[in-house]
Amino acid sequence: MRYLYGLGLLTLAACSTVTPSQNARNDNLFAAAKTCQTGSLVVTGISVDGTPETRTMGSGGSDRQDFDKCYAEKSTPIWKAYCGKEPGASGCAGR
Repeated sequence: MRYLYGLGLLTLAACSTVTPSQNARNDNLFAAAKTCQTGSLVVTGISVDGTPETRTMGSGGSDRQDFDKCYAEKSTPIWKAYCGKEPGASGCAGR
């Protein structure tokens, strides 16, 4: 029981560390990533740091390259807007 209580507290702590601007950024990144899905590569979420989480089913490998290219193009303006407002934020170095 203590384990579950501790796990619950850690989960709440992790969720509370995301700022509203990070949450909005991640919502926009998720929407952009969903538009880049292919038949065998599915976007399942976005991590706290803005990285897409994907699942592939029976891909020959080219789907990942196509997704990465598409996502890079669509996520760049989102990152630029976010980093323009939060220049010192995590993930903004070099963007």
